[in-house]
Amino acid sequence: MNKRVEELLQSWGNDKEQVPDFFSKGIDDVLNSLPGSNIKVDEKPKRIKWLGKGLIAASVLTFGVIGSGFVSPAMAQVLKEIPIIGSIFGGSSDTSLQIIEEQGLASQLNETITYNGISLTITEAFIGGGRIAIAYTIESDDIVLQNINNEQGVPLSFDAKLNGQQFDYISEFEQSVNNGIVTGIINMNYGLSYSLIDQPTLFLNVNEIAGVQGSWNFELLLGNEATSEVTEGFAPLVSATWDDATFVVERVEFTPVQSQVIFDSTMPRQEMGLYSFNIFDENGTSLGFGGGSGGAVNELENGMVNFRETVLLPGYEEAPNGIIIEITKNKGGLADPSNYLEVKVPLHETELPHSISYSDGSKLIITGYEQLEDKTIVHYDIEGKLSLQNTFLMLTNSKGEGIIELVEPERTSLEKLSFKREFEKSEGPVTLSTSMEKVNTIQCNY
Repeated sequence: MNKRVEELLQSWGNDKEQVPDFFSKGIDDVLNSLPGSNIKVDEKPKRIKWLGKGLIAASVLTFGVIGSGFVSPAMAQVLKEIPIIGSIFGGSSDTSLQIIEEQGLASQLNETITYNGISLTITEAFIGGGRIAIAYTIESDDIVLQNINNEQGVPLSFDAKLNGQQFDYISEFEQSVNNGIVTGIINMNYGLSYSLIDQPTLFLNVNEIAGVQGSWNFELLLGNEATSEVTEGFAPLVSATWDDATFVVERVEFTPVQSQVIFDSTMPRQEMGLYSFNIFDENGTSLGFGGGSGGAVNELENGMVNFRETVLLPGYEEAPNGIIIEITKNKGGLADPSNYLEVKVPLHETELPHSISYSDGSKLIITGYEQLEDKTIVHYDIEGKLSLQNTFLMLTNSKGEGIIELVEPERTSLEKLSFKREFEKSEGPVTLSTSMEKVNTIQCNY
C-alpha cells in the first residue's frame, strides 16, 4: 500500500495537479505513520395474477421495463488508496452503502467549510432510488466527537433542499472517531412532490456540530454517469381506481443501492393513511412493501387531496421485467384485537399439506417442514393475495418458547407460489402459529 501511494503521488505531481489544503495534513499524517515510509513531509496546520374468489373487483398494474467537484481522476484514485481518506462508504455497517464504494457510484466532492474552528468536509455523495447518502469528515481541536450508530444519536443538525425546493426526508447517521480523525455518513430516505433532473443540486445547511452552532453551507452537485449506467428507471403512468381514490404509477426506479416506486395519489382527505402497497416482480415474488411517504398535500375541490408518495425498496442488481402492485386498504382503522383469530398448527401431529383459509378467500398451505442440524425450515404455498408470502408466521417448541426466524421468506418455485422460511434449530414437537381477521377489514386491489 505504501509503495502504491508513493507511485500515485509521484504521478499526481508530474501532472501538476494540486492537493487541496484540507487533504494535505491528513495525507501527510497517514504517510508519516505508514511502516517503512521514505516520504518526508512538512507539518501543516448505506404477478402473474392469482385471484381468490372472495377478492374485490380489481385492476392489475403490470408493465415491462423499456429498456463534480474539483477533484481530478488522479486525485480521486490517490484518496481511495490512502487509509481512511478513501471512500467512507466502504467502512459503513450498512451493506447497501458498501455497494456505493464497491461499484464506484459516489460523486467525489471534497468541499470544506471551516467555522468557529470546526472544519466540515463533504467528501462524496450518492443519490438514487429515493436515497441520498453523504460522507463527511470533521476536524477540530475544540470539540469532543463520538462514535454514533444508526438511530443512536445526532452528531450534527442540518436543513436540506433539492434544487432550491423543500423536500421530506428521514435521516440517520453513522460516525466514527479513529485516531483523532472523524468520519461519518448522513443517510437520507426522501419523498418528493416534484420531479428531479438527472444531476440535482443539494443545498445542505449545517447549523450545529456537537453542540456548537455555526454556518456550514454547501451546494453539492449530485449524480454521475456511473450511477446512471446502473439505474433502471421508467415512467409507466399506469393507473388504478378504487372507489374515489386514484393511483398513478409515476415512476419506477431500480438501483443496486436502493429502489423506489413513486405514486401520484388522489383521494378523499379522510382516506389518507388507509392505503399501503405491496410490490412484486412479474412472477409474483415480493420486492418489498410499505405505506408510502411523500411530499406536500395539495387541496382539491370537494374534500379531495392530491400528493406524491414513495415506496422504498431494497437495491437490486437487475431490474425485473415488470412489476405487480397489490394495494391494500384498512377500512377498519386501528386493528381491533377482538377481530383477530390466532391459528395454531402442531406440525408433528398434523397431516400435511394443511390449508388455512382466510376470510377473503386466500389460502396459506403448509406443505412440509424440516428439522436440520443447524436450522428448521417451513415450506408453504399461497393462493389469492400475493402478500400472504410475507404473512406473520411463528414457531414454538414444546415449552412454548419462540424459535427465532433467521431470514426473509424465499421463493422456491416459479411454477407455483411456493416459499420457505428458515428458523433456528429445533428438536422435538414444534407448533406453527399465525393470525387472521375474522371479518375482513383489510381489502385488496391489484
